[in-house]
Amino acid sequence: MIKKVIILSIALLLIVAGGCLIAIAPYHIYTLTLTEGVQTRFLEMKPSPGVFYDGQDFVYSQIENANIDKALFATFHFSNFEMPLPFNHPIFSLIPTIKIESTGPRLGASFVDGKSSELFSFMLEKAFKLETISGNQKLFLLPIFKNHIARKSEEEVWHDLFSKKLSLPSNFGKSFYESLLTLRKVSYSDLVYNLYILYNRAHLFPSNILKIAFDPITKHGLIELPSNDPKLKQERLYIIEKGIVYSLTIVSKNDNEAAENLRNRILKETVYKSSTADSAIPIYAQYKNISYGRRIDQQGMMYLYAAWSHDLTNKDFVRVIILFLERGKSNLKFLKPFYEYAYKKFGSNLSSDNEFLLETASEKLKRRMKEDLESEVKKEEQILAPKYDGKFDSPEEKIKYNLQKAKEGKINSDDSDKVLLQE
Repeated sequence: MIKKVIILSIALLLIVAGGCLIAIAPYHIYTLTLTEGVQTRFLEMKPSPGVFYDGQDFVYSQIENANIDKALFATFHFSNFEMPLPFNHPIFSLIPTIKIESTGPRLGASFVDGKSSELFSFMLEKAFKLETISGNQKLFLLPIFKNHIARKSEEEVWHDLFSKKLSLPSNFGKSFYESLLTLRKVSYSDLVYNLYILYNRAHLFPSNILKIAFDPITKHGLIELPSNDPKLKQERLYIIEKGIVYSLTIVSKNDNEAAENLRNRILKETVYKSSTADSAIPIYAQYKNISYGRRIDQQGMMYLYAAWSHDLTNKDFVRVIILFLERGKSNLKFLKPFYEYAYKKFGSNLSSDNEFLLETASEKLKRRMKEDLESEVKKEEQILAPKYDGKFDSPEEKIKYNLQKAKEGKINSDDSDKVLLQE
């Protein structure tokens, strides 16, 4: 009898142990998938870097003079973003950054101090549609798991891509039973969804990222990227609007209060704002309202640069930016990016000053032909023009003559850039 009880107890124990092992096996396989990868007909995943496991909240620098500095910033509608930028700031000077690509120019800016040392920069990235994928992973396509994933809203998936912690709880409890209960709070469907998030993190983000973070207030995502300079931190801000992801890469100098304050403001206050060619009009109107002295310095350039970001095919914006900066003093560092862009794009740096004018041979020939043609037309007009010498056949003829001469001689330097609003 005792022997039967012992055998029965052992059998029961084996059954319980087996059941526990079966219950815990998926969690063990899940952990191995994270750390070592997996190759099966249902799921193929490479080992993932530890940074891909767990998202975190944004970390902002603590700046003592942040409220004082607020008056030194202005909000600009720049491309698809509304963002705070230093305006008439005693430390920062904005140097435009223009990258020429097959799809058109990509804009950014570098902020330097009085010694031309870069403290902060940003560069716009290409927008893309948020499309999470299952690839050829059959595990994600099994009806029970596919339905679980499909029930997640776009907002939930966006949040989880940046903030969800995929690692299993490390402190299970004092006993195996307590540990098992802790694990069971994470369902098998949740495990598969976690793998789905991991799979898409690897798809959306560069493999060498250092951090994934999410701001629950702004709903913006952030990743940290490696920097070639240990004194600089490189990050990429992600903003989603109606399924489209807009992003910009920012670089800030470590342990510099002004740079960290600007980083904080960009991360906290930058929001999406739709961009069309007409978005340039109110910005240009603001530019026209500032004094002439400001229009030919860095402040005027910032307005025109922001306006151009909405109408990148408009050559006249570049021409007018160059024209007005050339009227100011010590503007060569601001002019240089526009000169370089215009020369590469149009074959001429569009300078109105022959000392700085640089153009290709073909553009030089076109310009001279145009000048010669205009000269010939002017000569013809002078030959054909009536020579009244103050004598008119009627008062109406005199009025008509004076109106025509006034129209031809009208010069208004403040309106030399009016062509922008005629596009």
